[in-house]
Amino acid sequence: MHKKISISAIIISFFICLLFLLFWGFHFHITQPNTQEKLKIALVTNSGENKKISIFNKKMGTAIGKKLNKRVIFHTISTTTTVQDMQKYSIIIGLHKKMLNNQELKHSLAYLYIPNELVSLKDKGLSNLSVTTAKIAIVSNLDYPESLTLSDIKLRLVHEPSAANAVASVISKKTRAAVISTLDYSNLASQNIDYLENLKTNQTNPPISAQSYYIYFNKNTNIKKTLISLQNSQILAKLSFNILGQDYTKQ
Repeated sequence: MHKKISISAIIISFFICLLFLLFWGFHFHITQPNTQEKLKIALVTNSGENKKISIFNKKMGTAIGKKLNKRVIFHTISTTTTVQDMQKYSIIIGLHKKMLNNQELKHSLAYLYIPNELVSLKDKGLSNLSVTTAKIAIVSNLDYPESLTLSDIKLRLVHEPSAANAVASVISKKTRAAVISTLDYSNLASQNIDYLENLKTNQTNPPISAQSYYIYFNKNTNIKKTLISLQNSQILAKLSFNILGQDYTKQ
């Protein structure tokens, strides 16, 4: 009888000790300060921009933090506050070239090139942009295509808040064509079969250049080297393929 009581007491004592050790370990874990260095990353949000771009940007920021062995802290900033916030963060992701001055461009790298399409009605195609006087819709979050700037072509642009609005202006014949990203056009066409039946994308002269996205690394050469490493190791290419459907990390 005493032997059974002793065994029971030992078992109970064992479980009490085990629970104490588990509690102590958990308490120690949550009270220990996280000494891992922080990496403050700002993600630029552009009104009307395809949501997949934001997803890619955040995944890329996470990959950079992992490569640098730093704890990433994300902040979201708008295009209107970007200029004032340039020095507050280690990295700013999602910038357009027009947001950067020449000095800031020296400490930035392009990491994503999303193709643009010139969409028109099938019977109102447009190819030679150097002679057209027609109104062309463009989504407000897009830069003026660099290829047109280099060719000194100034289109009569009508800025629209979204790709859907830009395409609607073409269908209603308020504009002759619309410049929208290939991601947005694919998304709209998949939701509305009428677009595939009534619209087409045009091969233009000169071609409409892609929308470039930049990362600002605030003079930190380690971050620059890390980004180049992610590009060379095809990690960013795989992210682009998985999220955007194609590798848009190369010009």
